[in-house]
Amino acid sequence: MKLQLLRMALLLTGLSLWPACAKQVSYTSADAPLHQGNYAQHTAAVPDSFTLVSYNIQYAEDIDVALAELQNSPRLKQADIILLQEMDPPGTETIARALAMNYVYYPASVNPHHARLFGNAVLSRWLITTAAVSILPHGHPFSGHRRIAVSADLQVGDHSLRVVSVHTATVVTEQDKRIEQARAALDSLTRDNIPIVIAGDFNTVLQYTRTLLRRLFRQGGYQQARLPAGPTVRSQMGKLLGLELILDHIFYRQLDLLSCGVHKEATASDHFPIWAVFTWLPGNAKTDDFLAEEQTQEK
Repeated sequence: MKLQLLRMALLLTGLSLWPACAKQVSYTSADAPLHQGNYAQHTAAVPDSFTLVSYNIQYAEDIDVALAELQNSPRLKQADIILLQEMDPPGTETIARALAMNYVYYPASVNPHHARLFGNAVLSRWLITTAAVSILPHGHPFSGHRRIAVSADLQVGDHSLRVVSVHTATVVTEQDKRIEQARAALDSLTRDNIPIVIAGDFNTVLQYTRTLLRRLFRQGGYQQARLPAGPTVRSQMGKLLGLELILDHIFYRQLDLLSCGVHKEATASDHFPIWAVFTWLPGNAKTDDFLAEEQTQEK
């Protein structure tokens, strides 16, 4: 019943936006334009551990507030990698430049909320060697809006690392289709046998949906960063319906998790930033085969 009420509220919201949504532009993987920038100061030193932050900054609107949070929070300011959702190119550029990080960004669509690009980004203190986008299946039932996952391969000394920023559909789209979106991100972006972190906004409103998501990733050889109890979003609707909205998640493989958490003091978005600290497993340095493949791709 609670989910039905939530879905009804979201459907009504979607109907109110229908004229604007009808004009919405969505991209395919072939025509989604890559935006990128390089602001990191690369050094030879490779840390024993690294911090990853995932943050859905609602419609990329309060960028100055989000940037202040990323700069001043004791945990967030240690971020070596930042995965962003609901971003546009100017907001991504502003954050990357201010934090002296490299970045890649792909749009999913032009969003009717503000008529700006709407997509995902990866920011890194290390060199980004390759980037890719996966257009996830099952468009929005009214607008055809598609969600995406964006991956980036990072060169961290002798270590290889892939990180993936994911944003699946809201509950306007059925649960099974949202799980299929997560599966599509796994199938298209995580096939290589290297350490991977995949994180973002999976819109898992119900506990059962979260169970299905964990099962999917566990079958793919991933572990979940078990965040502290409590929601990952600030939502009056969730409170009214008695729902604990845990929408954001971090999954990983071939790494050790040291700690993780949710920065619930954040105010720039309806989502809270989530973070995790990882360390390398022995033998995670790049293999000769992987290095040879990278060198071939660069030629």
